[in-house]
This record gives sequence, structure tokens and C-alpha cells, in this order.
Amino acid sequence: MRPPHRRGALLAAVALALTAVQAAPAAVAAPAASRCGPLDVAFVLDDTGSMGGAIANLKTGITSIVNDVVAASGGDYRLGLVTFKDNIGVHAPLTAGNAAQVTNYVTNVLAAAGGGGEPEASDEALNTVVNNLAAAGRPQNADFGGAWRSNATKVVVLVTDARPGGFDDAHTAADVANASTRANQALARGVKISSVYVPTSTAYSAAITPIMQNYATTTGGVFTQAAADGSGTAAAIQRFLRDCKRTDVFVRDQTTDTGAEPNPNGTVWNSPDIKVCPGLADCAGIQPVVGATNYVHVRLHYADPYGVGPALGTLKVYRTPPSGSTTWDDATGGDWVPVGEQAVSVPAGGTVVKVPWVNVPGPGHFCLLARWVSATDPMTFAEGPNTALNTKNNNNIAWRNFQTVRGRVLEPVRSWFTLGNATGQPVKTDLVLTGEKPVAGEVVIDLGPRLLERWRESGGRAEGVKQVGETSFRLDPKRSALLGLRVEPGERFATELTFTPEQPGEYLTNLVQLVDGEDQGGVAYQVVTDRE
Repeated sequence: MRPPHRRGALLAAVALALTAVQAAPAAVAAPAASRCGPLDVAFVLDDTGSMGGAIANLKTGITSIVNDVVAASGGDYRLGLVTFKDNIGVHAPLTAGNAAQVTNYVTNVLAAAGGGGEPEASDEALNTVVNNLAAAGRPQNADFGGAWRSNATKVVVLVTDARPGGFDDAHTAADVANASTRANQALARGVKISSVYVPTSTAYSAAITPIMQNYATTTGGVFTQAAADGSGTAAAIQRFLRDCKRTDVFVRDQTTDTGAEPNPNGTVWNSPDIKVCPGLADCAGIQPVVGATNYVHVRLHYADPYGVGPALGTLKVYRTPPSGSTTWDDATGGDWVPVGEQAVSVPAGGTVVKVPWVNVPGPGHFCLLARWVSATDPMTFAEGPNTALNTKNNNNIAWRNFQTVRGRVLEPVRSWFTLGNATGQPVKTDLVLTGEKPVAGEVVIDLGPRLLERWRESGGRAEGVKQVGETSFRLDPKRSALLGLRVEPGERFATELTFTPEQPGEYLTNLVQLVDGEDQGGVAYQVVTDRE
């Protein structure tokens, strides 16, 4: 999220905003100045017969609750509504601007009835909501559509008086494990679960309470016990949704990065906070060992600017071949393949997270992406398909494209670079090589036949380049460029780089993909050469 100087005024405005909400008329409020930023809120309600008191209480408070969401989000909200017995009813998927729909359903339609005895399918209702599940193959009336947004504060409000029982109306150890899985999945998606337990009977309180508490403590939400008659349910929900607690963890894009968003400092693909080590011990950073388990070390920075204590979230790490413009997709990962993830509590000052990378595939040269996902630290800018733009805009994301290639004097050593297009429209891209410490020797790139044809179709323009083979070009190691290569959206072209140093030493060369002068991603190649 934004650094403290960007958001300090939000906390100062909370009391004023709350006063305005309390004074609002009964109708759904018009969008107001945002104090929480975008909000995605899903209500998961037990509507069995024993819940009559809690549902009556919720009916009296739903207008104020929804007004709070609208006001706190500045009108940038999505609401979801799901009820459950031993099956699941989806009444509103996550949809923008649906305050009136949700308010009307709760006020005029929602009723406590049936259920056939305790337990109920609260664990599976959470599964539907947290994971956006479709109805097919489940006792569920409709799909729970509408994706959770990466730039929204995401909250599930669960209200029940029963133990979780899945769809078989029996509470077992498997249901307790299922409930724990739902909490862990919510944490991994940056969704906090706040729960209200309504003790209509105390027979199962000892079993229900720790499950409901675990939802909250695992995800950073709040647990509340209402009165047996359901009074206090609506008030508890209002307290949940007025809690705009913020944390601000970031991973640096450059050594000068202070967490400002968007990052004003240029290159965003060579983070100093991401490296690969052979074990848990710190190291200078190496190429991963193919076939072995390595560890991706990621340093998380956290100043605790709001004094809320440790930041709770999940660090997720991904890989792709050495590339320029890469595509991100929140559902599939796009060009990025998951390496692993780890739930973390980050103390003030930050920490280093070490994510295992099991059985590293060949050839052992990769770009790495780290994403911090947290319910209290959503992405400030909604993620789109362009990894470079996502990284520049959000300090929760960092990208590391650094490759070490080793060899001997006068013996060629190889690596790779993939051109892509994540902009969503056809582009003419420039491929520019610059030597921070230029290789003392020869650098050759092999475009392959398809990319060579594209380059020729675009006019065959170049700087510091000489063709030396059917599809190969020698590059000036100080600076050279292939200009105007046409790349369609989603296309990817793999090229091969060959370095042949004539003297021993360590050299550093950057190969960057530019579109209209804008950096779309690149790779820093450290070429290490010995005499023997």
C-alpha cells in the first residue's frame, strides 16, 4: 500500500466520517469521501430457524451497515450475500453498486426457517465465497461470481450459531479441518473473516467458539459473541466494517526505493530484495541448482506507520523464463508459474521470508516475482496484465531478473531472453542492450526465424548490430539495439544470447524491452569468466 505520507490524512478523517455516517438518512447513502478505499464485502449468514433473533436484529441494522460500506469506500464497493443451512443460497455475487439489492433482500426476503437440526454447512459456504465457486456439482443454487479485487480491502462476515458440518449434516474432525482450510485459503487471498457467534444454545459452544475464533485470528479479522437472542449482531458487523486498519509492507524495486507508489525511480525488474540461496542461510545470491531444493529469500520492509502491530499476510513467489514484457493474470498467473507461498507475520522493521523452491526445473535461468497479499495491505492500484506496470504501481510487488552465466575465456556461454507483449494492443518494441560493465569480447543474439521475419517486416532497423548468421546478430557490448519489432498481444518470442569473453573477469550487461521508450522489463546478465 501507499507509504505513510500518502495516507496519514485518512486516519485523521475517521472520526468525522463516522459522524457523517451515523447522521445519514435511512436510504442507502450516496458515495462519500473514502476513508477505507475500495471494499469487497461478502455476508455469509446462517438462516436456519434458530437464527430468528439474529436475523431480526440484522434486518433493523442492514441499512446502516450498507451505508457504512458505501461511505467508507467512497462508493467503490462490491457486496456479496450468501445464506446456508445444509445447502447454500447465493443471493448476490460480488457486484459493483449493489447496495440496494442486498439491503432489499435482507430487509424484505431473508427469513429464519428450517435447517433440520445442527450442524450446518458454514464451512462450505465459506468455501463458496472465499474461492468464488460455481454451483455445478454442489448443493448451491447459483454461482458465486465476481472476483475479489486485488486493490480492495476484502472482508467476509460470517454469522452462525452452529458447528460446521459440510453437506452431510454431521460434525466431524474432517469439518474442523475443512474450516481451518477455509481460514488459510482466505489468508492466502488477502480476505479477512470476521465472525459473529450467536449462542442460541450453549450445548456446542465449546466446539464452536475456537473454530469461529480461528477464522478471525488466522485472517486478521475479529471474533464477536452476540447475545443468545441475537441482539448485538448488527452492531458487531458495523464495528468490523468500520475497522480500516492498515499495514504497509513493501519490497524494494531498487536500492533507493522507499515504498512510494507509483515508484518514480526507473527500473522495476532488478529488485535487491529477492535472491536464491541453496539453503536457509543467507548468501550472495546464486543461480538455482537444477533438480535440487533451493530457497527464494525475499526481504519484506515494514515500518508499522499506523502502530497496529505485526502485519499479517502471505508472500507468494512465481517464476518465468528470462523475459521482458510479461503478462499477469490474477486467476491463472499468466506467464508466471507458482514457486511457493508462505503465510507470514511481519514485525516492525521487516523480515526475510524463505520460500522453498522444490525440484528446480532446467535450464536453471529464471525471472522471479514476489507478491505480498494481505487483507490489511491490498494493492493500491488494481493489477492488470502488464507485470512491469503492476510492479511500478504497487510496492507489494517486486520483480527480479538477474542471471549469472559462468564460463571460460574464449568459450561461449549461453542464456536466454523472451520478448512478450503485456500491453493488450499490438506494439513495436525495441530490444536494447547496454553494458554497465561491457563484456570484453563478443555478444551474439539469435532471434530465430519468426522474430527475424517480424524485424524485417518492421523495416529492419538497428544500432550497433551486425548480422553474422541466418538469424544471428553480433551486438556491440557497450550499446546496441534492434528497433521496431512488431509483437501482438500475448505473443512471446524466445531468443538465445551467447557471450564469448576474451578476458577473465565479471561483466554486467542489461537487455531491456522498450515500448515508446517505456521500460517493459529486462534482464541483467552477470557474465563470470575464468581462464580455466
